[in-house]
Amino acid sequence: RQLRSAWTDAWEDPSNPDPLPMPLQPRLVREAQARIQRTAHNHEGAAQLANYFVGQIVGSLNHVKSVRTVMEEFAVEYADTMERLDAIAEG
Repeated sequence: RQLRSAWTDAWEDPSNPDPLPMPLQPRLVREAQARIQRTAHNHEGAAQLANYFVGQIVGSLNHVKSVRTVMEEFAVEYADTMERLDAIAEG
Protein backbone atom coordinates (compact mmCIF):
# COMPACT_ATOMS: atom_id res chain seq x y z
CA ARG A 1 0.00 0.00 0.00
CA GLN A 2 1.17 3.46 -0.75
CA LEU A 3 -0.25 6.94 -0.87
CA ARG A 4 -1.31 8.05 -4.31
CA SER A 5 0.72 10.74 -6.03
CA ALA A 6 1.27 12.16 -9.48
CA TRP A 7 3.89 9.39 -9.88
CA THR A 8 1.45 6.53 -9.21
CA ASP A 9 -1.26 8.20 -11.27
CA ALA A 10 1.08 8.46 -14.25
CA TRP A 11 2.02 4.77 -14.06
CA GLU A 12 -1.65 3.78 -13.84
CA ASP A 13 -2.65 5.92 -16.83
CA PRO A 14 -3.60 3.47 -19.62
CA SER A 15 -2.02 5.75 -22.22
CA ASN A 16 1.41 5.19 -20.64
CA PRO A 17 3.49 2.02 -20.96
CA ASP A 18 3.04 -0.80 -18.46
CA PRO A 19 5.67 -1.17 -15.73
CA LEU A 20 8.49 -3.59 -16.45
CA PRO A 21 8.52 -6.99 -14.71
CA MET A 22 10.42 -7.46 -11.46
CA PRO A 23 13.21 -6.67 -10.79
CA LEU A 24 13.57 -4.37 -13.80
CA GLN A 25 11.04 -1.68 -12.83
CA PRO A 26 12.61 -0.92 -9.44
CA ARG A 27 16.02 -0.74 -11.09
CA LEU A 28 14.69 1.63 -13.72
CA VAL A 29 13.16 4.09 -11.27
CA ARG A 30 15.55 3.79 -8.29
CA GLU A 31 17.60 6.88 -9.11
CA ALA A 32 14.56 9.02 -9.93
CA GLN A 33 12.78 7.94 -6.73
CA ALA A 34 15.88 8.73 -4.68
CA ARG A 35 16.05 12.26 -6.13
CA ILE A 36 12.34 12.77 -5.50
CA GLN A 37 12.62 11.64 -1.87
CA ARG A 38 15.68 13.84 -1.26
CA THR A 39 13.99 17.00 -2.52
CA ALA A 40 10.29 16.48 -1.74
CA HIS A 41 10.51 18.52 1.48
CA ASN A 42 11.47 21.74 -0.33
CA HIS A 43 10.47 21.36 -3.98
CA GLU A 44 6.79 21.46 -4.97
CA GLY A 45 7.28 19.37 -8.11
CA ALA A 46 9.10 16.64 -6.20
CA ALA A 47 6.51 16.77 -3.41
CA GLN A 48 3.76 16.04 -5.94
CA LEU A 49 5.67 12.98 -7.18
CA ALA A 50 6.64 11.59 -3.77
CA ASN A 51 4.80 8.51 -2.64
CA TYR A 52 5.00 6.79 0.71
CA PHE A 53 4.36 3.23 1.75
CA VAL A 54 1.69 3.04 4.41
CA GLY A 55 -0.27 0.51 6.44
CA GLN A 56 -3.95 -0.32 6.45
CA ILE A 57 -4.75 2.43 8.96
CA VAL A 58 -4.31 5.04 6.23
CA GLY A 59 -7.84 4.24 5.06
CA SER A 60 -9.25 5.74 8.25
CA LEU A 61 -7.32 9.00 7.95
CA ASN A 62 -9.67 11.56 6.51
CA HIS A 63 -8.52 14.91 7.88
CA VAL A 64 -5.42 16.70 9.14
CA LYS A 65 -4.89 17.31 12.85
CA SER A 66 -2.39 19.74 14.29
CA VAL A 67 0.44 18.37 16.39
CA ARG A 68 -1.01 20.30 19.33
CA THR A 69 -4.34 18.48 18.99
CA VAL A 70 -2.69 15.08 18.66
CA MET A 71 -0.52 15.70 21.74
CA GLU A 72 -3.48 16.97 23.78
CA GLU A 73 -5.51 13.89 22.84
CA PHE A 74 -2.53 11.68 23.69
CA ALA A 75 -2.14 13.32 27.12
CA VAL A 76 -5.85 12.96 27.95
CA GLU A 77 -5.89 9.31 26.87
CA TYR A 78 -2.73 8.65 28.89
CA ALA A 79 -4.23 10.24 32.02
CA ASP A 80 -7.45 8.23 31.59
CA THR A 81 -5.48 5.02 31.14
CA MET A 82 -3.36 5.67 34.23
CA GLU A 83 -6.49 6.33 36.30
CA ARG A 84 -7.99 3.03 35.16
CA LEU A 85 -4.75 1.18 35.90
CA ASP A 86 -4.59 2.75 39.37
CA ALA A 87 -8.17 1.64 40.03
CA ILE A 88 -7.33 -1.91 38.93
CA ALA A 89 -4.18 -1.95 41.08
CA GLU A 90 -6.12 -0.77 44.13
CA GLY A 91 -8.49 -3.67 43.66
